[in-house]
Amino acid sequence: MSEAKLNILTKAIVEFEEEVKKAKHDTADNAKALILKAQSLSSELEKVAESTLSEAEKSIESEKTATIDALRKKFNEEKESLLAQIRQRAEKNLEQAIEETVKALEGAYK
Repeated sequence: MSEAKLNILTKAIVEFEEEVKKAKHDTADNAKALILKAQSLSSELEKVAESTLSEAEKSIESEKTATIDALRKKFNEEKESLLAQIRQRAEKNLEQAIEETVKALEGAYK
């Protein structure tokens, strides 16, 4: 082989080795960038998940409170209705007792 061909071949080998080193360096840089991006996305996902969980907890708590309030209201309405019925019966019984007492007194004085 001639010296010119050896020089060309040597330059090609050196260029090839430099390109391989450059490719390795670029690959390492790309991998590092991908890892950093993945970490960033993971952090964002965690924040979104925590936010969503917090909103779900608030929604559940709100629904629970609304359900409890509705049950309390229903219970109080039923209790008031029952108390009103009891009052009516008591008043009716009192009126009957008074009438019978008056009749008994009238019968006693006749």
